[in-house]
Amino acid sequence: MTRTCRTAGLLLVSAVLAACSGDPDLDLTVRTAVAGGDVTVEYTLANQSETPVVLYDGGWTDPQQPGWSRGPMEVSVRDDGVIELAKRIIHPCQTPDTSDCGGAREPTERIRGSVLEPGASSSGSFRVPLQVEPDHPASAQRTPIPLAGRKVVFCIGFTEVTDDNPPAAAGLYPPASPQTILCGEPFEVP
Repeated sequence: MTRTCRTAGLLLVSAVLAACSGDPDLDLTVRTAVAGGDVTVEYTLANQSETPVVLYDGGWTDPQQPGWSRGPMEVSVRDDGVIELAKRIIHPCQTPDTSDCGGAREPTERIRGSVLEPGASSSGSFRVPLQVEPDHPASAQRTPIPLAGRKVVFCIGFTEVTDDNPPAAAGLYPPASPQTILCGEPFEVP
């Protein structure tokens, strides 16, 4: 299936994007503001396609470790220096070398996902301090990074629901689950 990729322009701190190249037709709107020492990110994702998608938007949990969880938003320093604020699968156990996840062949951690039906939308917001400690890569952990003057981008992970890729009964997905990433336009924090 071929279709034209649509992108709307950036209006100060608002970006509207559509998934491209055969992916489900998703429109992501992102608004940002800086106030009181925090960056606030508000987003809405609308499913304009005819197929449901799973959004990886609920954070990590481990069914074998009751009470353990990790928030739904992670901070990554990209190779290009952009700071990514993400709700998506970022996990060392996604690779064949599982040494970074304790050598486990089958990691027990799961990310929570929610199904977004055709024609529906999902909104959320979160705040990040102007000085963050990245979750990824591991070499950047425990190293505070000021966001002022840096480019920051919001990204969310999703997968299309198909017969071969149905939604998980408990809404929990393993780190190797299929994922497409949709990002807003990078913005520079004043």
